[in-house]
Amino acid sequence: MNPTNTGYERVSSNTLAADNGALLRSWQLRTFWLLWGAYASYYLCRVNFSVAQPAILKEFPDWTYAKIGTIQSVYFVFYAVGQIINGTLGERFGARRMMTGALVIASMTNLLFSFTSSYSVMLTLWAINGYAQSAGWSLLVQTLSNWNTSKRRGTVMGLISTCYTVGNVMSWLLAGVLCGSIGWRAAFWVPSLILLPMAVVFFLFVRNAPEEVGLPPVRDDVMEPEPARANAGASPAGGSAHLSTRDLIRLTFSNKVLWVLGLGFFCMNSVRYSFLGWSVQYMSEFQGRTIKGGAFMSVAFPLIGSVGAITAGWASDNLFGKRRAPVCALSLTALSAVCIGFTYIPQGHWMLATAILGLAGFLIYGPDMLMSGAATVDVSHPRAASIATGFTMCLGATGAIFSGVGIGWLKDMAKGNWSLVFWVLAGLSIVSALLMVSIWNARPKAAKA
Repeated sequence: MNPTNTGYERVSSNTLAADNGALLRSWQLRTFWLLWGAYASYYLCRVNFSVAQPAILKEFPDWTYAKIGTIQSVYFVFYAVGQIINGTLGERFGARRMMTGALVIASMTNLLFSFTSSYSVMLTLWAINGYAQSAGWSLLVQTLSNWNTSKRRGTVMGLISTCYTVGNVMSWLLAGVLCGSIGWRAAFWVPSLILLPMAVVFFLFVRNAPEEVGLPPVRDDVMEPEPARANAGASPAGGSAHLSTRDLIRLTFSNKVLWVLGLGFFCMNSVRYSFLGWSVQYMSEFQGRTIKGGAFMSVAFPLIGSVGAITAGWASDNLFGKRRAPVCALSLTALSAVCIGFTYIPQGHWMLATAILGLAGFLIYGPDMLMSGAATVDVSHPRAASIATGFTMCLGATGAIFSGVGIGWLKDMAKGNWSLVFWVLAGLSIVSALLMVSIWNARPKAAKA
């Protein structure tokens, strides 16, 4: 053997590894920010409705709280159905195509919404918007998992979850200004114009996995063995490379831990979207703020929530041995106390209400991110990240249906009083916390106890 050639080969190998490492880091950053920007944009055309809601009620004074809440609930019905369908399709088509299409459809439905005064048309358009936006989080989670290892999944998911908290803040601020200066219809057509260029940029520059740019796979999950199948040869990776979509769906729906996680998310999401859907209404109606002022005060919920999400992700990785359930259980227990605290806030004390709303956001966005992202990927099959996340998000969206017509019905029943609403939200938080206690020790497959 020629020692000169051996040295040359070693140097070339080291240089290639260094080049690949630099290229991987570049693509990881690019993918992170493109996913962040795209999903933040979704919220511009999602939670704008909650800001416009008080103005819509003024334009249509014969509408009840339950009636306008039904528009939000119809959104979540189609959002829930879309999670299963689009989560499954995401395994085949990937985020690049599906999220681009979702951005375009969300843009068009919001634009058309701004021109209608028909209740049935509003219901239809918001249902289509809900279905389109369901092609979002599960695809984001899948793509981000493709580009990162399980060792830092909680931290990375915590960081990227700021996309929907910041998107929420920007949506409420923009919609609040537009409702106050132009009218509620502008809160729909202006954001719709922002999504179109975002869709173009996302399609041109994002890639679904490292393999699409010539890099080796990054995920380090322990692969589960494939169920025995006729006419199937041995697989060098434990057989998982040959799992069909049907196999992945079966594995997902038979995963007991995932069911517990999903049911916990069902309850938690009812609470989160109740705050998202009604905070501006609460600030405007009970605390005496204008729509613009109510929107500005309500941003404390998602804004401080982003800090909670980052904190929860870091804590689950570094303090709890990559266990997500303990962080969720502790946060949700504290959230139930905060919900009860709302019943003691006097009318007109909007600064105290804003502070408590921010605390609620801090406590709820950590569990939201962990349950719908890191924890779902942890306990699911490595190739079923999109399907499993779609499943969890479906249950969460089903719970969120309550946040529209359910909260409206409670308010109608209580003749506009808010106390009953907050007691129900406290109860849902406790149920979710108890479900997380039952899976306290669940970890990523690659993690050691």
